[in-house]
Amino acid sequence: MGIYKKGNIYWMIKQYKGRRVEESLGTGIKRHAEKRYAEILPRILDGTYFCESKDPLMSEVIDRYMSEVSPTQKSHERNQEIATKFKDFFGNTLMSEVSGSLLSSYKARRLSGEIIYGRGKGRKAGESTLKKELSFLRHVFNKAIDEWELCAINPVRKVIRGLRDVRRVRYVLPAEAVKLSDALSQSKMTCLKDMVVIACSTGLREGKIVKLTVSQCDFHHDRINIAGDEMKNEEPFSIKMTAEVKATLQRVIKGRKLISSYIFVNERGEPYTGEAVSMAFRRACNRAGIHDLRFHDLRHDFATVLVNNGTSLYQVQHALGHKDQRMSARYAHLLPENQNIVEFVDGNSTTTTILRQSEKKERVAISANP
Repeated sequence: MGIYKKGNIYWMIKQYKGRRVEESLGTGIKRHAEKRYAEILPRILDGTYFCESKDPLMSEVIDRYMSEVSPTQKSHERNQEIATKFKDFFGNTLMSEVSGSLLSSYKARRLSGEIIYGRGKGRKAGESTLKKELSFLRHVFNKAIDEWELCAINPVRKVIRGLRDVRRVRYVLPAEAVKLSDALSQSKMTCLKDMVVIACSTGLREGKIVKLTVSQCDFHHDRINIAGDEMKNEEPFSIKMTAEVKATLQRVIKGRKLISSYIFVNERGEPYTGEAVSMAFRRACNRAGIHDLRFHDLRHDFATVLVNNGTSLYQVQHALGHKDQRMSARYAHLLPENQNIVEFVDGNSTTTTILRQSEKKERVAISANP
């Protein structure tokens, strides 16, 4: 700690209460460098230097992004979870100290399961999850560069390359449904089974189910209606209730001990968090001996039922509230016409015919020259 010479110029380096300062003193004369350092040191020790500096802590930059930018975004709730992760990881790291190597370390440790957060306990982070986290941080740096002028380089861009969006299609098998039903009945979260019924019969995301309100349920026309400003794709969403969904919602509303605008509430009359529901569902799956099944997979289960019963991908797209049909294309392999694709291929492939003819010629040649 103190001053040191790099090239022909003296630099200062000082770490105080987790904050690190390293900058040029602008002179090659040692006594001038010592004088400059003596002037700066008191401001470092009383904290005023950090208020003057344009090199803030990463936690401060993230907080600024969350207060100024994130509230206007549909992903604000998810951003809050990710922001907490990065603030924990960076600690007292200055923005200038965030390098590609530091982020590569975060990337490797998340993928290996060395760093685990929240509802991901016991699981390694997937590439899709990690890509969402780093995309958030990339947006933070872009804002810091373009508008706040806090830095000049975005170190996230290179680190995020190569991460794939892995499309997961996992649904409940018939044998699993029987075991899951018993396990859900044993859950301490008494309405968990009802939420699973709603998820499997409407395809609603977990976040929409826990925040489902009485006003969104039109029991006169048997529909669930959600305004566009509450949807991920920013478009109004409406889905027809099945008889079971309608009966389940009415029973839950009637059985509540506390009046609330929300349908699924805890003993304090507050809506459940998505994390609490995910944990309760995971425990139920563990009791049932069911592996690799998440609450969000019930949305895939809903889509699978639709496709297996003759629904087109266009209808699946609208039933799930997908803005882009590419999101619904993950279910294309379940379409009857794709399951029977062998009927179109069998005997009609030119390449296969050529290969088979070549194989026959080789056999004839071998038999002729034993």
